[in-house]
Amino acid sequence: MLPPQVFLAVLRRGMIRGPFAGLAMTEIVSLPQPAVKARFAWLLPMLFAAGCGLAAIWPGHAGKLFCIGAIVGIWACLFVDVGPEPVSWLLPTLTGGLPIVAFLGILLDRLQTDVRLFGVVLAIATAAAGYVLLQGFVDIEHAVDHHGSLLPFVVCALQIGIQVATLVALIAGAGRSARHRSDA
Repeated sequence: MLPPQVFLAVLRRGMIRGPFAGLAMTEIVSLPQPAVKARFAWLLPMLFAAGCGLAAIWPGHAGKLFCIGAIVGIWACLFVDVGPEPVSWLLPTLTGGLPIVAFLGILLDRLQTDVRLFGVVLAIATAAAGYVLLQGFVDIEHAVDHHGSLLPFVVCALQIGIQVATLVALIAGAGRSARHRSDA
């Protein structure tokens, strides 16, 4: 048996010919791929659909909080004739947003992003988004009077938190992946 360095040198010079040359190269180059767990590929679309459904029920004043929270898919309403009610915006929003969110979930799975990181960033970003959303009002009573209840703020803050957590997890996963490639 030849040592790997000698075998690679012989293979580079083209001294191995015939049907075994390609097979030998395939054995050296192909490495076992780690199994990818599909966590975010189903989690993100499920959270997006649930958030949009809840936001359609509690959209806030004139659907403003629905539009802010569902920004990933609300663009699809530009291409479809929708009514003035936020409930009629739900189907185009889901149609436009679910493929994007599913793609981002697949990316997070391929980067092997930690679910705990996603959860921590989600909690922090949701609290921060809720705080920022309520800053436009003098007190909570005025916010509730303007939007009907506190639930539109909660739903919108959760949707914004999901979006921020997704972006942070993508950046952290891409940075980790790049660091592993440079170490190899």
